[in-house]
Amino acid sequence: MPVYMLHGFRWPRAGFTGIRVYIVLHNLEEAAAEYIQQPLTTSLIMDSFNKTNPDLLPRLPELQFIEQYDPADETSGTVSQDYAYVGARVLTIPDGGDGATAQGGQNIEDVVEQGSGLTEDQTAALETLRDRLAPGEKIGWYLVYNGDPERWFPESESESEDEDYEEDGDGKGSVDGRGESSTEPPSPQSVTARLTRFFNRMSSG
Repeated sequence: MPVYMLHGFRWPRAGFTGIRVYIVLHNLEEAAAEYIQQPLTTSLIMDSFNKTNPDLLPRLPELQFIEQYDPADETSGTVSQDYAYVGARVLTIPDGGDGATAQGGQNIEDVVEQGSGLTEDQTAALETLRDRLAPGEKIGWYLVYNGDPERWFPESESESEDEDYEEDGDGKGSVDGRGESSTEPPSPQSVTARLTRFFNRMSSG
């Protein structure tokens, strides 16, 4: 149940350049427009990007699609969020970690303070991709909680929705103080809250 920290932009599902229209226009019949982090859908969209954006994809070798999903959120209207995330750089904060270190031992705060980590060419490629897919969306760091990256979904539109098909949440959790001692590892929600406070401090000066 990782928390992702990514540098990229939000890709709306609706709209002429949104995910749903993109999938229809490019005949990606097996793609799941409501959950593009699903492996088959990711593969299909990436293959399509390599055809439609051959000038950009080689310059963005770590491009990933990330979805926000809270399996505990059973409120109405959460079948899918209004957007997914396109990340040129994605760090995963593993479940049960200390909330300050990403996979591979990178310190989260140090990474953010050093900037995106992208070259000028990669930044230019990301901006062009954003302009093609999601004009007007901000490029920056985002925190995204996905409680089940391997989330089940119906194999075809003809199948009825399963009662256990639980969808995206707001990714926000309770505050967990940095110095609070605990015998249990911090929850993904507390990690997200801590990192959100860090981002807020940076944006406020």
